[in-house]
Amino acid sequence: MGGVDLKHLLGMAKRHSRIAHQDLLAAPEAVGALARALPAFVAFEKRRYAGAFWVFDWDHRLPSKNVVVRLYAYYDEHRLAAGERSFAVRSEAIARQDLFPEFDVPDFGGLDADEAYEAEFEVGGVPPERYRLTSAWRHTVAASVGRRAEEVVRESEAYKVLREAAKDRPVGLGGPESAQWVSPAETGHPSWAVEVWFLRNFNGMVGEGTAFVVDPDASTIVGQRDFQFRAG
Repeated sequence: MGGVDLKHLLGMAKRHSRIAHQDLLAAPEAVGALARALPAFVAFEKRRYAGAFWVFDWDHRLPSKNVVVRLYAYYDEHRLAAGERSFAVRSEAIARQDLFPEFDVPDFGGLDADEAYEAEFEVGGVPPERYRLTSAWRHTVAASVGRRAEEVVRESEAYKVLREAAKDRPVGLGGPESAQWVSPAETGHPSWAVEVWFLRNFNGMVGEGTAFVVDPDASTIVGQRDFQFRAG
């Protein structure tokens, strides 16, 4: 997990006030189950985590149906301190607004971090085994890496089958396009990968496509999924 023991830190997770008031994930057994289900977190580009903190966040419902688990990870102590400050500022904003249970209050999404992850699971349900990278930089894929990943997709049998099945697809939708980095915590693959998107249809508002998960170093497709999206 690189530099820090993320499972140990989970036992010291910060809690949203709305989570604390409902006594959610308060029992050591519940946190232990969450820790046992954690995937491997691998820092991007062979870096190491110098620090991190977890947040048990609320789903903007009372009573809550789900708990949002967030991980904020940092490559050095200065960045960790900045992240802690951003948490403190958000906590103060929440406290000012948390006057009555009928009032909505902010959550802890979007704090300053080198790598930010989240997973959501039902209260009392099975702990998550995959965590999604939410950092905005995930969409920044170097041109050379992106081209290599796209070429791997174009040469694959899976893509050729998909193209044949979608031969009436509008030409304007383009070809495979590198969209974002995905981490081992999401894919289960040991290395970071690039998700290459191929749009199958789009009506101007709603679209569908296939995402190929490509290990750019091994030049191999390691996963594939269908997705839907809405414009705007």
